Amino acid sequence: MVSGRLARRLRSPDVPEAALSALATLLPPVRVPYCPLVPTVKQELFLLLDDLEVFFGGAAGPGKSVGLLMAALQYVDRSGYDALLLRPSLTEFTLPGGLVDMCHDWLGQSGAAWSAARMQWRFPSGATLTFGYARDVHDVGRYAGTQFSFLGFDELTRFRQDVYLRMFRVLRQRDDPSLAGVPVRVRSASNPGGPGHAWVKSRFIDPRSRPPGVVYLPARMEDNPYLDRQAYLAALANLPPAERERLIRGDWDVVEEGALFRYEWLRVVDQWRPLTRAVRYWDLAATEVSATNPDPDWTVGLRLEHDLEEGVFVVRHIIRGRWSPGRVERLVAETAAADGPQVPVVVEQEPGSAGKLLVDRIRRHVLPGYVVRGHQPSGDKLLRAQPVAAAAEHGLLVIVRGEQVLPFIDELVSFPHGPHDDCVDALSGAHAYLSRAATPLTVSSPARIMLPGHDPLA
Repeated sequence: MVSGRLARRLRSPDVPEAALSALATLLPPVRVPYCPLVPTVKQELFLLLDDLEVFFGGAAGPGKSVGLLMAALQYVDRSGYDALLLRPSLTEFTLPGGLVDMCHDWLGQSGAAWSAARMQWRFPSGATLTFGYARDVHDVGRYAGTQFSFLGFDELTRFRQDVYLRMFRVLRQRDDPSLAGVPVRVRSASNPGGPGHAWVKSRFIDPRSRPPGVVYLPARMEDNPYLDRQAYLAALANLPPAERERLIRGDWDVVEEGALFRYEWLRVVDQWRPLTRAVRYWDLAATEVSATNPDPDWTVGLRLEHDLEEGVFVVRHIIRGRWSPGRVERLVAETAAADGPQVPVVVEQEPGSAGKLLVDRIRRHVLPGYVVRGHQPSGDKLLRAQPVAAAAEHGLLVIVRGEQVLPFIDELVSFPHGPHDDCVDALSGAHAYLSRAATPLTVSSPARIMLPGHDPLA
């Protein structure tokens, strides 16, 4: 494993690509039991780092998934070692040319035994390599009571952040002398794009939001000397432009741009002075992830303020998550208490009596004593979003940096082609309310809003 000054250099986010290759020549060769391949330079670095979390991500073609399999096999000659590789579904592992096929090619004559029922290889040492799945938080419970020295996520952007973090519960290593020097590891690999793009970018790619000790190892197509690059590039040329750029260049800043918002229009700042006009607008999806609905809409509570002096609208704070109706009501109450009674609460009202009843319940039972209004949008979503998009184009929309800013911006820029539009709906509704509100409202709550009991991972 890497240690000392060299390890610190590898973990530094500003190590140039050329320096990584130079550093690799100073490292000892990596031994991977049962692997017939010689690791590439990037795969070697991926195998040598002993940090808890390492993400190998970027362009298509550099051998990220192969590197992940190598990492899982790295200590299978030690008794007591157990590794788990995850995808959102098991069928993704078993597709032709997938990691299960690759394992059979590598291990078929090795003496390791394969159990199709358990999706598991057992090695002569007693070590195991298991293929599993975790599509949502309910699947995490399947692994209760298990323990693994190695946890790997293939195509990480296809996982939810709460699934990724809650799977850390399985990281426990046996007290076995043969495991001396074996690090407990979480390894992942992915291209940009996919439903988890924003949180993966925030946790691993962006140095401003990357937690201490988390390592990002960038992947480029040029890192794989065994790849027929010209043939692969010709195949990728048929993809849509945004997807092609993500896969060829490993560019985490590229999303599928929509018809209204552009990245360069969105001003993100660290802070903005307290203002006198504000609204908290709620789009209440109130739906949890389930087996029948793996990607439901999001509940969004967006606080928008109007700076009368500069003529700009300021997105001060964003709440975004998927919760049960009861949890949503508690969060609405906690948020209103943090905002203060001077900030009116506007709730998007679905058509029909059910929408009226929901607004009435919030007014009477959840937020008694607060100004609560229902807002029933009319017309096309694109038309409703045009006024605030025009404000953004003219530099009149400011976003205060916060936890949910990255997914918020990604949704705006991909609208209306993205998978969700809840943030856009909340922003459009809040902007419409403040644009027609006649009386300035005094706001006394602080710019940074801390909600009691708010779980940022939920």
